[in-house]
Amino acid sequence: MLNRRHCMAGLTGVSLFGLAGLARAADPLLVYADGVMPGWWIGGWAGNTPQFPLGDQKPVEITMEGWNVFTFQTGKPLDTAPFKTLTIVVHGGETGKQEFKISAKLGDKQVSQELNVKCVKGEWGRVDIALSRLKIKGLMDTLSLQNKSPDKMAPFYVNYVLFQ
Repeated sequence: MLNRRHCMAGLTGVSLFGLAGLARAADPLLVYADGVMPGWWIGGWAGNTPQFPLGDQKPVEITMEGWNVFTFQTGKPLDTAPFKTLTIVVHGGETGKQEFKISAKLGDKQVSQELNVKCVKGEWGRVDIALSRLKIKGLMDTLSLQNKSPDKMAPFYVNYVLFQ
């Protein structure tokens, strides 16, 4: 079982490592952790319940009909160049096997590749995506999660979304 301590385990080490070096990478940028962070909001047209109680965490519960999109958005475009990884922690709920595409946008324009993320039944899974794989071109203001299928997905949960 992946709990809050396990989800955040790699983050402290990264931060301390950065402090020890002469040239320091950007501090991690938290988007969602038991609630949406200041400067960010939830959008899209997928059903969602932020701060849904699930064990010792408060993820956003997402329910997607076919082709639905769920987004984390910010009003200040973000330069991802100082970051190396996008970390997202997902839980597949009672059924699991949900699969969605994740991408970055600036306004309505997609500025990255789409990558698959899969949820596991009944447990948390930490997904670390190298930003070099997303190939973000320039600034972004939206992290988009999309059901690329006409089929409805069972509810799944997202927590600890951060750039590091």
